[in-house]
Amino acid sequence: MNSFTRIWLLGAGALVLTACVAPMDGQDQTDKPPVDSGAAAVISLIDQARLAYQQGDFEAAIATAERGLRIDRREPEFYLVLAQSYMSLSKPEQARQFAQQGLRFSPPDSHLYQALETVHNRASQRTGTLVF
Repeated sequence: MNSFTRIWLLGAGALVLTACVAPMDGQDQTDKPPVDSGAAAVISLIDQARLAYQQGDFEAAIATAERGLRIDRREPEFYLVLAQSYMSLSKPEQARQFAQQGLRFSPPDSHLYQALETVHNRASQRTGTLVF
């Protein structure tokens, strides 16, 4: 067998193998939905902000949560981190404002709502703001 025939047979074999492993209906064989990069970024920033808060690095927690809000303004977890961090920095008025914003985006029956409400009430008491 000459080299031309050998190359042609190898090429044809490769095409056959490719056709055998390719999906028949044009769909991806994995049934996983496509990953939303925005959602992945939000989850990552929530984790980073929460970790910074837990480690007592309140400034880093604030910076990370603010970055997260630039991606998703409706994520109540960012507002909770901000409110808790500002309370820890003895800035109850900022804490109250962020908790109040977070309450708007959090389902009333969630743990986030309860945590935001707690921070809001504590901050309101420290600033002398009436709570309704």
